[in-house]
Amino acid sequence: MQHRVHEILLISSLYDAFKIEEDGRLGEMIFTEYQDMNLSSAPRITRVSTGDHALRKLRARHYDLVITMTRISDMNPFELGRKVKKKYASIPVIMLASNRREYTWATQRVDDTEGIDKVFIWHGDSNIFTTIVKYIEDRMNAPRDILKGGARAIIVVEDSPKYYSIFLPMLYSVIINTTQKLMKNEYTDELRLFRMRSRPKILLASTFEEAVELYRQYKNNLLAVISDVRYPRNGKLDPKAGARFIRIVQKKNASMPIIMQSMEGENEATAMELGAYFIAKYSPHLLQSLQDFVIRHCGFGDLVFSTRDGKTITKIRHLNALTAALSSVPMQSIEYHARRDHFSNWLAVRGHFDLADFLKPINIEAFENPEEFRQVLLDAIESHRELQQFDNIGYYNVDTYDPAIKAVRIGGGSIGGKARGLAFLTAHMRRFDFSQKYDDIQIDVPQFAVIATDIYDRFLELNKLRMKALSASSNAEVDELFRKAVFPGKFTDQLHSYLGHHASPLAVRSSSLLEDSLFQPFAGIYSTYMLPNSAPALDTRVFQLLEALKLVYASGFHKEAIAYMKSTGNRPEDEKMAVVIQHLTGRKHEECFYPSFSGVLQTLNYYPQGAMKREDGMATMALGLGRTVVNGEKALKFSPKKPNVLPQFFDEQSILKNSQNYFYALEMSNHDSPLESGEGSNLVQLDLKVAETHGSLDQIASVYSFQDGRFRDTLFEQGPRVITFANILKWKSLPLANLLEDLMEFGKLGMGCEVEMEFAANLPEKSGEPAELSILQIRPMVTFERPHVVEIEKVDQDDELFHSDICLGNGDNIEIFDLIYIDIDKFEILNSRQIAEEIREMNRKFSPEKPYLLVGPGRWGTADPLLGIPVSWNYISNARSIVEVGLPDLYVDPSFGSHFFQNITSLGISYFTIPPRLLDEKMNRPWFKSQAPIAETKYLKHFHFEEPFIIQVDGVKGEGHIWRPGCITLKTTGA
Repeated sequence: MQHRVHEILLISSLYDAFKIEEDGRLGEMIFTEYQDMNLSSAPRITRVSTGDHALRKLRARHYDLVITMTRISDMNPFELGRKVKKKYASIPVIMLASNRREYTWATQRVDDTEGIDKVFIWHGDSNIFTTIVKYIEDRMNAPRDILKGGARAIIVVEDSPKYYSIFLPMLYSVIINTTQKLMKNEYTDELRLFRMRSRPKILLASTFEEAVELYRQYKNNLLAVISDVRYPRNGKLDPKAGARFIRIVQKKNASMPIIMQSMEGENEATAMELGAYFIAKYSPHLLQSLQDFVIRHCGFGDLVFSTRDGKTITKIRHLNALTAALSSVPMQSIEYHARRDHFSNWLAVRGHFDLADFLKPINIEAFENPEEFRQVLLDAIESHRELQQFDNIGYYNVDTYDPAIKAVRIGGGSIGGKARGLAFLTAHMRRFDFSQKYDDIQIDVPQFAVIATDIYDRFLELNKLRMKALSASSNAEVDELFRKAVFPGKFTDQLHSYLGHHASPLAVRSSSLLEDSLFQPFAGIYSTYMLPNSAPALDTRVFQLLEALKLVYASGFHKEAIAYMKSTGNRPEDEKMAVVIQHLTGRKHEECFYPSFSGVLQTLNYYPQGAMKREDGMATMALGLGRTVVNGEKALKFSPKKPNVLPQFFDEQSILKNSQNYFYALEMSNHDSPLESGEGSNLVQLDLKVAETHGSLDQIASVYSFQDGRFRDTLFEQGPRVITFANILKWKSLPLANLLEDLMEFGKLGMGCEVEMEFAANLPEKSGEPAELSILQIRPMVTFERPHVVEIEKVDQDDELFHSDICLGNGDNIEIFDLIYIDIDKFEILNSRQIAEEIREMNRKFSPEKPYLLVGPGRWGTADPLLGIPVSWNYISNARSIVEVGLPDLYVDPSFGSHFFQNITSLGISYFTIPPRLLDEKMNRPWFKSQAPIAETKYLKHFHFEEPFIIQVDGVKGEGHIWRPGCITLKTTGA
């Protein structure tokens, strides 16, 4: 609909104006007509009384359409039309007569009827104005919309203004009202708008030549032909013009629905001979008969399958129902519709243009066995549905939902950052046919549904939760408030319907407005709940999903989330929560569910070792669910470009210390209360021996031999099982490393920056089957950069507190005056949780305007208290630089793939790692012992200085220095 009528110039006498406007109501009538038909932007009408005034108006501004009544005081309408056309040739001019006699009077009193494009008869109904506007718009938009956009058309051949002024309003009413009904079933606002704008056109011809030309142009996109019998051909009235035209149509389109209408009843025999339907114009049921024909044969109504004796078998309203019916309805009913082009028309009216175009030229008579046509139909629809999976996230419709569609949304508003990333992945993957290169791996994005932010807003408002949650004293109190709240009834009905189609395990994940955005990923800040979705009763499964949604919503008001929000400069009021319901990738093993492995892929390696380079990227993988990786627990790290280099396995002790020894799985037998004790309540931590009994270690584990200190890439020997992925990475049983390398380029190309992707995979259970790799999430991976503002000319080595070759961040920080130090001489790993609580209390004394440097042993942010200090974000929200000190009996590789580190890097918090073997060389321990703290707890010391620490990080080299306060006279570079 590139061309629209917005401005109409109406020329009428005062009497005609009074008659039409009914005391000034013409504009209101047209607006009401548009509103009743749910059409947008009703045109504005400017009325003048004379032709001269009309010409002056045209000189002053642009009009899209001129409508003139038959009686004008200063010139006849045809003269006015010629004057308009002389200067404004592209503006259509329509003459409107009150009845047929007035039309005859207007034409008989002039010699030249040029200047008028079309004449309409007004019967007192305002819908004639809507009809004129739509007729003009269809005429202007037909070449582009039909030939390039695939829209359909109905050709109406009628030379009598009286009849086409009756036919066209009815046809437009049927088309637009049917289109409105179909719009309600569309998945997205964009598709709804497309459905309205791609509605079938009505193309009016009044001569044989006009009809033939319209057919020649649009013959491949026609729904039907409605033709009079007697109309002009070669400038003369031809009583057989209609029959001639119908034969031309049938020569190329034998199955085209055609209706012949005539005032002469004897023409019914001609219609029967031609295989066309016949309607007598004098029939009192003329309009109803025409309407029934259009609805039945042009695809505007239900597709009805019937028995031979006319008994209805089923009525089809949407594509899913058609697929189901085609498998079982009698062949004779399929043949009936196929011979009349019903399948193509029905699909085209519903916007399935590609599928309609494919089916239109297929003639069922060409099949020796008609059952072959049934299969062609089914195969074509299935291929079309597969393509639909890659479209935008559409709205969930209880009646028309197709369980094969990749993604749907429930509710209005935003879908949030995580869902936006998944939608992008789904669409972006259409550009990359990975199957051509990796026929042994199926790469996909799991199915998901999004609960949009409108549901969140309504839920908070309905239960008056926002202020209550913000004033709650604990996370447990927030959770309880949300558990007791209720959702709107319609929403729960939609979830009930959705789960009726899906009974596989689900991950219920946050997708807030701020999540996964550039510079503030909010990774791991909000809750994720996994549901077995396996309870025998559907109502139970729906209740559990609603509980999970409530708890995800509640996590937005948890202390950790509020603290992180403040640290990013956002307010709780800025945030809204959408939720992703994602189908889990994995398999059921006895009473638990997990994938063969999960991982995180980063296009930038923060911690390159040996021959590795930062730009080579890094993958971190572990057996089972991805909780192991994102929580910073023991997992395998490698560069996809150098998959045989495993930096964490540099000696025997490191192998046993850094290799994964347990994994996470979803417990499938907990039907009653899977969410009773938080996020991990239905997750089980299992030993590798359990995975071995499931056969899950066969392709990913090796055995370490203490006798010769070597790995055996088979499980037939005795010894500790080590997750090395050797069969895949070393022996290339699966081209995983190559695929991950391609996925890095795929992600960077799509996002335009360094990215991080979460994935999960199922290895084949039988020989010859493909592996499955699902991309679960994608987010920008951005290292916040501070400017280099300090120029150090000369410094004493004793003034350097830390020097690390393993750093995150970039630039200088001279804004920190405080230090919180976990005394490594007092540190006890078994009391790491107590230490975390002490840090939490100490953190409350600071603010974003008063930050501190945090120094302590072990891995920060780990979920495993035996690897380091298990702080969550709100425990250290005011730290702006962190040093991880490795102790001889406590050192693991920095978990730069975890959620904790994603947030660290995005917020510009520099992170230093000091390996235990370099502790005395890289850390100035005597300085720490010589300082007097201003506050002290059992494990912590708080130091304050009048001068700031000098913290410098070279992001390119991954190297950093921290200098003691006051040792350097600051000389800023002005950067």
